[in-house]
Parts: sequence; structure tokens; C-alpha cells
Amino acid sequence: MSSPVVTVTAFQYQPSARFRAFANMGRFLMQPIQAEGLRFSKLMGSGRDYGLIPDFSTYVHLGVWGNETEAKAFTETTGYRRLQLGAREVSTLLLRPERAHGLWDGQNPFSQDEPPTYSGTQLPNGPVAVLTRATIRPRALPDFWRHVPQARQRLQDQRDNLLFGIGVGEVPVVQQCTISVWRDPAAIDRYAYRQSGHKEIVRLTRQRRWYSEELFARFSVLNADGPLFSKVANQLAHNTSC
Repeated sequence: MSSPVVTVTAFQYQPSARFRAFANMGRFLMQPIQAEGLRFSKLMGSGRDYGLIPDFSTYVHLGVWGNETEAKAFTETTGYRRLQLGAREVSTLLLRPERAHGLWDGQNPFSQDEPPTYSGTQLPNGPVAVLTRATIRPRALPDFWRHVPQARQRLQDQRDNLLFGIGVGEVPVVQQCTISVWRDPAAIDRYAYRQSGHKEIVRLTRQRRWYSEELFARFSVLNADGPLFSKVANQLAHNTSC
């Protein structure tokens, strides 16, 4: 099996289309997107500032593909066109998994048999995307959500290094996912391993067993399109020109 390629596509809907966008979540469960090379697929709603209040304007589709050609062909599929209907803006990240551990619905969708290789424009010191995903144990919900404002503030304190961040989820309250893009590997390493506040949150997740299932994945960013990912695209262009 070759190394997979991942798309993160954010659909931002105009007000008149937001009910249809919300209904897409139910349609997706009954009729998942079918496309050549699509190995794993999730449609997720978003929350304001990573919190409990839903943002009905923005939904994110995550797809894991066999190769880059199949990933880029997603825009020609019926499923994509169905999600695009009523969207005022569409933005897409193209990612390559570098490291992943844990499970999502009982599997690791980002596992790879081949080590990553780098070519001239995809530099290992370029922007890094990070995905965290967890199913929260019902008994742990109050404790988990009580600590979210602290975690959100620590992310906001990283605005110079954080190019993009969003909180999304398949099921409100219980199944949560964060997707963030950082300026370079050093920036995310400083946040993850050296910032005491973040390490404290990680320690609590282990001590209090908040999650019944969790996954962490890190990606290199191959491409970024659309207004939502403009900072990421600018950083990629800057790295290429250096």
C-alpha cells in the first residue's frame, strides 16, 4: 500500500443554504460519498472558537485517498458537487501523513507502509498540519468541556505560529476533532512539548481517562487553496521562494 494523501475541504455556506448544509450531515450518514480511491471519509460540523456553540456556516470534509491524482479528482465527483451547492467559499488543504497513532472508528486511516519522501517544493521544514480526534466518555463530558476554554486560550496565544485552527466533530459534544496548521515543525513542537499548560491538559486526559477512543496525526502540507487557508498558502510560497 502506498502512502495515502489527505484532503481537508472546508465549505463555507451563504445564509440561505445553511439548513441544506446541516441536512447534509444526515444525508452523508445514510449515503456516504463514493469516489475512486477514497479510503476514508468524514463530514464534520464546526463549533465557534472550538466550543459547544455550533457554527452552521462551515462544514469540513476529510478524505483519505490512495494518491494525489485521486485526491485532486474529488472536485469532479457527485459527492463534492452536492456539498458545494450553496457554498460561498471552498478551501482545501492537501496533506501527506507523516506520523499517526491511535484509532478513528476502530482504525488508523492515516497509516502508511512507505516512509515519506521529499521533493523540491515539499520541504520537511514547511507548514505542519495536526489533527486530534477523540470520542469523549459520557461521564467525562463535564470535566472535558470545563477545560476547553483554557486550551482555546493557549492556542490563541500562539497566533504568530498558528496559521489556521478549527474545532469540528461528527457528533456534537461527544465526538470532537481539531485541525490546526503551524508555521513549521519547531512551532508545534514548542507548543506540544514545552508549553506547560498544554502538557497539563495532556496529563489530565490520561489521568482522568476522558476518551474511549483517540487519534493524533501530523502531516506535511503539500498545497493550500481558498480564502480560509490563505495564510498557509502564503507560508508555502515563502518557503518555496527561500
